[in-house]
Amino acid sequence: MVEFTIRNSLSTITIRYEVPVPGSQRSAKSPSCERTHTQKTFGKYIIPTESYRGEACSYYYAEPADYIGIRNADRLSDVFDEIGAPYVKGRVWTTGSMLRETAGLVRKRKAEGCLAVEMELAGVQAVCDFHGFELYDFLEAGDVLGESGWDIENLPAANHDLGKLVIALEIAKRV
Repeated sequence: MVEFTIRNSLSTITIRYEVPVPGSQRSAKSPSCERTHTQKTFGKYIIPTESYRGEACSYYYAEPADYIGIRNADRLSDVFDEIGAPYVKGRVWTTGSMLRETAGLVRKRKAEGCLAVEMELAGVQAVCDFHGFELYDFLEAGDVLGESGWDIENLPAANHDLGKLVIALEIAKRV
């Protein structure tokens, strides 16, 4: 299954697991996100290695911890290398509440190495781990979240980029 989402983890999980695709055990998912480290991520896709669990959904499916590991990050980076897609790997931050990323929280997550903030990954990875599904998640930053505010100039392109579909199809062929 290839999916592009602009929802939070609860709605993504509900759609994915309440309306299952028969025989689907793998998902390639590519939502947009807000970058917190512009210099490290500009012009590159982001392959998350861990996600800070700043939402509630993941705690119903995984043991409590600040971060959840993203199981298939190494395999996904292999695919990106094979197809020549630019990327950076690192931590991200899953939040459960849009526009509640305060300057203090942004500084804290950046200090922990979070490259971006998004709304689904921690919960979706927890559910996949719980049910034994494989998740291949990569992000495209469309806006910038910094201490001075939120810049959404490139958000429409990140949400509707056909390049993500091509990459997701390449992932589906290889995993």
